[in-house]
Amino acid sequence: MNGLFITGTDTGVGKTVVTACLANLFKSQDVGVMKPIETGVDPKCNSAANSDAKFLMEVSGTTDTEEEVCPHRLKTPASPYQASQIAGTSIQPSTILEKFKILQSRHNMMLVEGIGGLLVPITTNYNVADLAREIGLPLIIVSRIRVGTLNHTLLTINAARQHGLKIKGVILNRQEGGDLDAVEKQQGKLIEELSDTPILGTCPYLEDVSVEGIRQNTGRIEHAFQDNFSA
Repeated sequence: MNGLFITGTDTGVGKTVVTACLANLFKSQDVGVMKPIETGVDPKCNSAANSDAKFLMEVSGTTDTEEEVCPHRLKTPASPYQASQIAGTSIQPSTILEKFKILQSRHNMMLVEGIGGLLVPITTNYNVADLAREIGLPLIIVSRIRVGTLNHTLLTINAARQHGLKIKGVILNRQEGGDLDAVEKQQGKLIEELSDTPILGTCPYLEDVSVEGIRQNTGRIEHAFQDNFSA
């Protein structure tokens, strides 16, 4: 693999946690990270606790600049298009692609985290799916395990196929601890059955979602994903 584009079925589904876990998994392979657009964060923010881009940079250990990893930061927590309107600016997809090519030339592998879901607007006529297609990396879809994920996941898979995106598979993300009930345990199997899309693993629930927390759970992360992401 030379990279993956990580999207989600919804906002808050855990794309950043999954991307961070994959960055930790591939760290020895010289992995680069990119969060092309980040909203809901002050452009001057330098805290990994408040910035997804900064968090991914610290997990991966990259020395790339913040401007390369995250070309667009917008303060309003909204879609990129709406947040840019409020800020009185506009997002240039060409800038994102230029930065991506620079990062791709430096690293053996790239992990690019999208924003929201595939149909989230970046400009009036350009959305996250368009960006994923131009970047050209296989797609990872991050999904919840709870009831409702079948609809959200199948819609996302259909949207990806309609936009001509190659889907690597789905990763289920555990956002709560404790045991799964009988319905939750079946979600992955049903997604595979109904969509012919593989489940690549279940991201373990991490009580401590921090750089140190990711590193302390390296063994659990490897156990969850290694078989489906071997070099």
